[in-house]
Amino acid sequence: MKMRMICALIAALVMAFAAAGCGVEIAENTFIKTNAELTTADEDATGDEEVTAEEEIVPVIIETPTPEGPPTYEEVKIKPSAIAYTEFSKEYNAESGSLNGTAGTADSCTGFKGTGYVTGLTEENDWVITFDLPEKQYYNITLTAGADSVVRNGLSVNGEKISEFTSTGTGLFEAFTFKNILLEKGANQISVVPEDGGIDIDHIEVTASDEIEKLSFTLKDPALSNKDSAYNARALYKYLCDSFGSRILLGQYDTIGTDYESQLMLKTTGKLPAIRFGDLMYVTSADDEKQKSASAEIKEAVAWSRQGGIVGYMWNWTAPTDPENTESIYSDSTDFDLSKAVTEENIANLTAKEIEALRKDGKISEECALIINDIDKAAEQLKVLRDEGAAVIWRPLQEASNGYYWWGCDEESYKWLWKLMYDRMTVMHGLNNLIWVWSAQNAGWYVGNSSCDVLSVDVYSGNKDGQVNSLIYLQSIAQNKPIAMSECGSFPKMQSIADQKAMWSYIGQWGGSFVVGEDGGLNEEHNSLNDIITVYNNELTVTLDKLPDFISAAEELKKADENSSSDTESSSSGTDSSSSGSAEDDSSKA
Repeated sequence: MKMRMICALIAALVMAFAAAGCGVEIAENTFIKTNAELTTADEDATGDEEVTAEEEIVPVIIETPTPEGPPTYEEVKIKPSAIAYTEFSKEYNAESGSLNGTAGTADSCTGFKGTGYVTGLTEENDWVITFDLPEKQYYNITLTAGADSVVRNGLSVNGEKISEFTSTGTGLFEAFTFKNILLEKGANQISVVPEDGGIDIDHIEVTASDEIEKLSFTLKDPALSNKDSAYNARALYKYLCDSFGSRILLGQYDTIGTDYESQLMLKTTGKLPAIRFGDLMYVTSADDEKQKSASAEIKEAVAWSRQGGIVGYMWNWTAPTDPENTESIYSDSTDFDLSKAVTEENIANLTAKEIEALRKDGKISEECALIINDIDKAAEQLKVLRDEGAAVIWRPLQEASNGYYWWGCDEESYKWLWKLMYDRMTVMHGLNNLIWVWSAQNAGWYVGNSSCDVLSVDVYSGNKDGQVNSLIYLQSIAQNKPIAMSECGSFPKMQSIADQKAMWSYIGQWGGSFVVGEDGGLNEEHNSLNDIITVYNNELTVTLDKLPDFISAAEELKKADENSSSDTESSSSGTDSSSSGSAEDDSSKA
């Protein structure tokens, strides 16, 4: 889903939020200030309940907020609903459903089953098919339909639209499968919602699914792709891998140069997120104000790390030819062509002077040189965190496969750019503190296990279920990596997460107006007050206060390696000594 920045005048406060997700800038806000800009007045301004799916989760407040601190809530215990798998599969011809309005039957197209197919749909209720199921469980629904042109339609289950699908327009019937839909025992209904053109329906197949029941989070000897990773990165990655499947780390995107959204979570829920996510958008700008924001942003990350939090970064990379224009991240807002930058020259570890020499000689393009220059600028900012001793969850080049951003022009160019950035940052710049997160979201765009540590997806559907199908899809691409929801507009319902076993490694809630309301408080449009309090106060999620001491964890890993190395040397020395002694004995005997 493509979303643009929206600037709004709200309640006399000029709020330049990026009221959009999917990696769009969370811009500076007039009433949100960096720590360095805070005045004294600004600073002053600043249980075990088991729940089933049928019950509403209502957090219980233990201590009301005071001027000295945030509220305190009982921790809610989330009990997964018992949903067992029972084998079932049945096919239903479309003409057996009820027809209304303009809908009718036909038999002129080839390839149909039964006596014909349903055609002429213009409204959702023009065709409705009802069927009985033996058990409440997860089912896959396969709809076989066709159209003479490319048209988009929606699938409605029991009166609720659950997904959209687009025909290829070949005129032939094709199968559209919707996976792991929770359906009730007894009567259920399916209909089609015409969006931009009708479609002919031949039949549906409903099959019980055991995918969720079989879902596994076991990782076999996971290791970072960078063999020279620093101990702080190794300690953090070990924690992510060990936690995967049992705990979900909470992440929050903050307005650039501030921790406003994270502090809002504290004021609202009594807890801080485990991960503060930032954006390096301004690092390539020459504008003084943007440079100040970029500097303030890194300072916020350093401060977050010093209090024991996890640092995460994305990079809304403005087009190298238009760094001052934040809209230039979009492919339709720049004429920068990534494919022109691609080269067979081995440039990843060349100096700036060597890069410039290649450009002058015509061996690499201007576009290629500009990309290298931008990567170097981003690397310099990340070095501040490296030198601070902070590991970074690093997610560049997001959502490439949807084509919305200039780095998503084609698969091969994208993979070339990823590999170039990976090699240059890890080898030349020595950024061994990075954990590399891929979120291109399409298997064909996967960069490979050798340069990726975590797979992730961005979700802005408005659907608050656990999104388990996306998790399963990413697991099919790389089974031995943690899987994360790198961005979301609305946090999934905790009960749905538990029921679906959708235990993401971490979930990042997008900031700006997705969480901040007109008055600077919580915006409940995307997350209700009860829901967000529950998200932060239950035994399945991890907030900052639940994180381990990563400095000590890194030291333990280092000590273990040193002991292992020492044992190996002692063993080797003992073997050599024994061999030498045997030789001497043999010699004396001779």
